[in-house]
Amino acid sequence: MRDISRRRFLKWFLAGTGAYAGMAALPFTPRLSAAFAEPALGLYHFPQGLASGDPQPDALMLWTRVEALSGADDPIDLYVQVSEQEDFSNVVIEQALRALPEADHTVRFFAQGLKPDTRYFYRFFAGPDAAPFIGRSRTAPEAGSKRPVRFAIASCQNYEQGYFSAWRHLVREDRRVPEEAQIDFVLHLGDFIYEVTGDVPMDRTPARLVPKLPDGSPPWVPDGTRTWWQPGAQAAVTLADYRHLYKVYLSDPDLQAARARFPFICTWDDHEFTNDAWQAHDTYFGEGEPAQRRKVAANRAWFEFIPAILSGGPGIGGVENAATDFADAPVEDAPFETYDDAYLFDGDNKTALETLTIYRAFSWGSLADLIVTDTRSYRSPPVVSGEVEALLEEAPLPPVGIVKTLDAGRTANNGAPPETITYKETSIPNPRRAAPPGTCLGAQQKAWFKEVMKQSGARWKIWANSIPALPLRLNLGSIPFAGLDTGYLGTDAWQGYPGELTELMAYLREEKIANVVSCAGDYHTHAAGRLPVDPDAEETEFAAVEFAVTSISSGNLYEGVEARSRDSESLRRLVVYETPEGPVENWNNSIVNGVLAGLAASVTGSPNVSGVFASKSANPGLNFLDSNSHGYGLVDLTEEEISVRLVNVGDVRRDEGPEGTELLRTTLLRVPAWKDGEEPPEFTPAIQGAPLFPFA
Repeated sequence: MRDISRRRFLKWFLAGTGAYAGMAALPFTPRLSAAFAEPALGLYHFPQGLASGDPQPDALMLWTRVEALSGADDPIDLYVQVSEQEDFSNVVIEQALRALPEADHTVRFFAQGLKPDTRYFYRFFAGPDAAPFIGRSRTAPEAGSKRPVRFAIASCQNYEQGYFSAWRHLVREDRRVPEEAQIDFVLHLGDFIYEVTGDVPMDRTPARLVPKLPDGSPPWVPDGTRTWWQPGAQAAVTLADYRHLYKVYLSDPDLQAARARFPFICTWDDHEFTNDAWQAHDTYFGEGEPAQRRKVAANRAWFEFIPAILSGGPGIGGVENAATDFADAPVEDAPFETYDDAYLFDGDNKTALETLTIYRAFSWGSLADLIVTDTRSYRSPPVVSGEVEALLEEAPLPPVGIVKTLDAGRTANNGAPPETITYKETSIPNPRRAAPPGTCLGAQQKAWFKEVMKQSGARWKIWANSIPALPLRLNLGSIPFAGLDTGYLGTDAWQGYPGELTELMAYLREEKIANVVSCAGDYHTHAAGRLPVDPDAEETEFAAVEFAVTSISSGNLYEGVEARSRDSESLRRLVVYETPEGPVENWNNSIVNGVLAGLAASVTGSPNVSGVFASKSANPGLNFLDSNSHGYGLVDLTEEEISVRLVNVGDVRRDEGPEGTELLRTTLLRVPAWKDGEEPPEFTPAIQGAPLFPFA
């Protein structure tokens, strides 16, 4: 609605409706209404669109950001309307707000007093100007409701490495189905932004560029230190830098359209702060550096741009929510101690982490409880430190045995940890001989997680888990006489914290907690399977299932491995091989079925041979991998089953136009509900579209 002159006075809003940091709720006065008089159009605009988040049965968090076209940095008066009708014929909330420059003119509005399980529409006005979209959201069902749930899962959207075609496709497809089949919410599993700009691989042309950071680190010049950067790359280092990145990413029309259409429930991974983040520490140069000031800046920017209900959130099963709104605090970048009995973080590191707490839980009727964790802020330092990395310089991958010993710390070998760590003929003093076992969640969050799982009465317990927990190894140790060790495909995910993962899975089995589903991101691959208690046990038990979603646009797992394999004939065989009909992507086969299956297929040129050598022990529980993928997942929950459709939209390095890219393939995975005390049942993929080796 452009003509608002008839609304010279704001109506009073519903009792209990409140306002959040980033703006101020204004009193209802005739004087204020003059701000909505009739100046010419074009005084303000909403360059990042609008959004809603964390739906509750009676509340939603609404969001926008407004700018004066003149560039003035003054407070901006605006207002929000909420209606049950798209034409706003029955406005149920109309509230005056103020966007403050100290919050970069972002606005968070806590809309309360809403009806459960109801579609709402909302919009923002500043002067005569309106937000570019009418927002659309939905409240959660009331307690006890068994209405089926449909939600999307997504992660990892690098602006420079690809277009957001997956968001375009998701919105388009949702518009084509009846309302009862439309998505209830989006579960975003992290890497909403990437803190490094100019980091596109040298063999690829950037899809588009992030404008220069306001501050930024010095452009990277390779000097032989451990790094993942491309020459000239820069990292965000100030609040202005992080705000700049959110504003650029949220200028994308496809992401704007998705946030306008669906409420988002978000956690973060590492790139909202710093690559491979742990606590308030970066990892870029050598061992990395304390980065408390960057952590506070990153926390503040996330809070300003991501609508989430944190302080005062409802919790579930009588377990209070731990989340808290951002509260600024002065910190310095100073070394900090992490090796005490419970990893009780100290000094400015602890202060930086406590400026924002985002792990939380809430319900969607009686069918689903959503448990959102933070796997970055409280984790112990990575076990593959600089000295360990130097020891393993000749190892193809970090050996499983060494990682598990280091992760166990002083509890290794039944409390008699080895004095040295040895690879081949070289040994170093065990750097974690006196350290407590590693943790990914931290003691406090882990206790909260266990209690929430135990107290949940929902049919399904959905774990919003930013990093994959499925075994992802290359079982090189199965090659006879090669002298190789089975190794992890990276240790930045749960594979770097195998002891705590085993503890959590054992807890689910011991407490007979069924129907736990991990939804994960981070590794830029579609994957699915059952989570083992201990993948190296003689008899494998399974405690939960996991569906890992690929990236929206970040370079995927296959692309990275394929590029590295070009200089290694042995690795190349496991990744891709040529046939008269063309290349066959072999990487999924080598991981799911093992390296012997991968070598058999590449040596013979026959995909059928690989099945003879397939090994379930290569990665126990993993039964699907689509590593050359970009896209999202669609999750359907009923009392009887969880059904997940992993959507692969194909190449995202080109903008495919207004209709979006055509699907490459979809994979349907269905898991019946299982009873308390039982293991989750096995399940198999059903693929439509382009064939995917080694799956039928």
